[in-house]
Amino acid sequence: MNLQKLLVLIGTTVALGVIAGAAASFGTHIDLLHGAIVGGFISATSLMGLWAYLTLNYLVRGFLPPAFWSAAQLFIVAVIAADMVYARYLAADGAGGWMPYVRFALFPFVWALGAAAARSVLSGFRAFIPSLFYVFVFTVIEWFPALKAGAGMPTLQMGVILLVCNTYLLFFLRRLTAEKKTPPQGGWRRAEADD
Repeated sequence: MNLQKLLVLIGTTVALGVIAGAAASFGTHIDLLHGAIVGGFISATSLMGLWAYLTLNYLVRGFLPPAFWSAAQLFIVAVIAADMVYARYLAADGAGGWMPYVRFALFPFVWALGAAAARSVLSGFRAFIPSLFYVFVFTVIEWFPALKAGAGMPTLQMGVILLVCNTYLLFFLRRLTAEKKTPPQGGWRRAEADD
């Protein structure tokens, strides 16, 4: 990835965050301008989460077998999903029963499942688990300060922005980093003959 592609990635992600923040403000009854500004800032959080995931994935794949890393990612997804329900239930002293917390945890989980399924259609089934892990786990980690504060509609708005930006990054990072293969001088056949 060169500098121009990196700037395109950052610029389009921030623009998408601004649009998602403004759009989410209609459903969450938040001021449109405030929603757009929040969307821009949250998109930067999403970009930092992407670099954190890429670093983690690169380091772990260097010393763990792929099957073990896939199983570990699924385990972490399950722990985060359970924690999203249980920890928030405990923080609220069980007010309202379990179902509101289950529904709230299902929202990012079902979104991440859909994004991972779509990505695996494009890239093959091996992309499903890393895609689910990235979209769900990193969204919840980035969302955690708002979840802990429990601020109602602003919390939901932040979650929507993070999910939109992380899904965008999931689909378009590969396209931006792909290098076009150009035939060598004299064409492919000449290069094969030289080998």
